[in-house]
Amino acid sequence: MMKSRPLRSPNLSAAALVHPWRSQALRTAPQLRSPLWRWGAIAAMGTPLLVAVGISQGGLSLPLPPCLFQAVLGFPAPSCGLTRAFLALAQGDWQLALSYHLFAPLLMALAAAIVLISVGELITKRSWLALYRRWLPPSTTLPLIALFLGYYGLRLWARYTLPSLPWGLEETVIWQQFLTGALDL
Repeated sequence: MMKSRPLRSPNLSAAALVHPWRSQALRTAPQLRSPLWRWGAIAAMGTPLLVAVGISQGGLSLPLPPCLFQAVLGFPAPSCGLTRAFLALAQGDWQLALSYHLFAPLLMALAAAIVLISVGELITKRSWLALYRRWLPPSTTLPLIALFLGYYGLRLWARYTLPSLPWGLEETVIWQQFLTGALDL
């Protein structure tokens, strides 16, 4: 009979999560094989963050192009509203950001974490794959993706059917804010 292996890495301690550059886990971590992927992650995840901060804090003006997804297919993409939500978050307007896209704070934090981890990997020349696996295991990632797609479906339903909700729920502030965001896509 085979013994089941624990999912937790034996080299990953609580100290490794707080100070990964000082830990035994980092010293035993494998060499970073392809730094090009980390540079790509920094560019892909860092650019929206820098643009949002530059526009909101630096007083820059950038004409936002129309959504190509919506222009071609005729309905909004799952990520519609994220650019405006990132701009609102950079200005500190959480309520407006959440009306544009409920997942904006989570996705902005995830993008910042990926940038920081990628920079750390480039500095140490070690792979921090154990941190990725620890922070975003498939048991967490898959339900978040399902929740994101469910939210997208609810936004499409609210946008195209203008539903009336039972029990007077359509007069609630949360529903009004959600509906305003869905109609503004």
